[in-house]
Amino acid sequence: MDREISLQIHTILGIIVFATGCLQILLKKKGTIHRIIGQIYLYSWLLILISGAYLGGPVMTIVGVFGFYFALTGARLARLKTKGPQWVEKFIFLFGALVSIVMLYYSVILFLQNNISLATIFVVFGLIFLLTTVGDIFKYILHKPLKKQVYGKQDWYFEHIIRMSISFIAAVTAFASIQNVFKNNTVNFLLPTVIGVILISLAIKSYKNKLLK
Repeated sequence: MDREISLQIHTILGIIVFATGCLQILLKKKGTIHRIIGQIYLYSWLLILISGAYLGGPVMTIVGVFGFYFALTGARLARLKTKGPQWVEKFIFLFGALVSIVMLYYSVILFLQNNISLATIFVVFGLIFLLTTVGDIFKYILHKPLKKQVYGKQDWYFEHIIRMSISFIAAVTAFASIQNVFKNNTVNFLLPTVIGVILISLAIKSYKNKLLK
């Protein structure tokens, strides 16, 4: 496929992910519309992962896997709250852990090559990824959760919000990096992450007040 056409497709998919992500944030949660938009978001993320791997090589592929992992597991949490994980979920958790280790290994290589900017990015995202996947393995495969439930029966709902938000942040950071929005690759990746974490904290606080009052 021509690279220019692939780039155009990738850009369109990125717009779809951004638009559907914004809609999920703004519109009422749960219900048919929420599920339909969520499916569009998820499959667009999968396609953007594939196109990003073609255009950006191994680095963007690893970042794409990071973002898609949170989108995919976030979407499947509703199922996991009523049914135990099947082999598909177990594979996803284990594969995610493997990729997180690769990210951290690659960060060491980058530090040794004096590529401090990219190494820092891989350390931050690799640690987030590793902690999440290890928690998933202990909770859903070994049945020994590392964290206690904070929100009772609504715990999965807050986890769903957090994971989908992280996947959205990953999409924004990838866009900022490819377009070099802030003219510094470290800032392109980490600034949207910092802003996103703050917004997630505020959103969780807001939903907590609404649902648990």
